Amino acid sequence: MLLDIGSVLGGIGLAVVAFVVVILVCVVILRLLAAILPSYEDRDAQVAPGDPVAEEIAAPIGETRVPDGDEEPRA
Repeated sequence: MLLDIGSVLGGIGLAVVAFVVVILVCVVILRLLAAILPSYEDRDAQVAPGDPVAEEIAAPIGETRVPDGDEEPRA
């Protein structure tokens, strides 16, 4: 017979192993990227508090920094 139980179970086992390997490769790639790229917390910690120019530069693209109520308006 073309499909015996051994080949069916072997195919299912191979598919499960391949799925686990793909997930592990993705996890390794994401860990490497996390180690290489700086985190957002570190980037925000480097900005000096009260420096509006540095805070605007550190803001993500498309987001505008809203000043707090205690800051003086710029002329």
